[in-house]
Amino acid sequence: MVKLLSLFSGIGAFEKALTNLGIPFDLVAYCEFDKYASKAYSAIHNVPESMNLGDITKVDEKTLPQNIDLVTYGFPCQPFSQAGKQEGFEDSKGRGNLFFDALRVIQHCQPKIAIAENVKNLTSPRFKNEFATVLQCLTDAGYNNYWKVLDAKDYDLAQHRERVIVVSIRKDIDTGRFEFPKPVKLLKCLYDYLESEVDEKYYIPDEKAKALISQLKEKMISNAIRVGGGTVQ
Repeated sequence: MVKLLSLFSGIGAFEKALTNLGIPFDLVAYCEFDKYASKAYSAIHNVPESMNLGDITKVDEKTLPQNIDLVTYGFPCQPFSQAGKQEGFEDSKGRGNLFFDALRVIQHCQPKIAIAENVKNLTSPRFKNEFATVLQCLTDAGYNNYWKVLDAKDYDLAQHRERVIVVSIRKDIDTGRFEFPKPVKLLKCLYDYLESEVDEKYYIPDEKAKALISQLKEKMISNAIRVGGGTVQ
């Protein structure tokens, strides 16, 4: 039975993966700041919300057990994403340095394996120093690190979603034989996931749809004027 500590848990994607793979695990605790995500996590994985450690910056790692097999942590990607301001560790909202909170938990708990996930852009030249810091800190904490950018579509999922995965194995147990899984053929497309019939309660009423289209057109026209030209038909 894998003893799991989940950080930056969201709705528990790592946990769902373990379940789908048929790997039994014992959840030590999960850690999620967002109250709505916490409720979803609790419902999906059938665990009480009392298991949520809450704000990771306020977690006292010394209260956590040290006989943990696996720590998973998808630390916030917004500071490193191309869709954000790309402020990195200097993120104005304080999200960029939350990796270091995960690090202090890992340093204390010394799990056999720790797995991190983040956006591909973390490995770009722009964040060369930040990514090097992440890897060096984990090395100093006693881990050998294996990382690779993986794309969901290469593993039979109908989604082009690239993410860097960092697998850290404690040096005293690492055999050096770890390899990332080889890509598999994509057998499904988005259509395969869509329902043939959808309850009308999920439909957007015609009037709301028209209003939304009108708002989008106005926004496009406004943007075109702001940048100095262009028309919208």
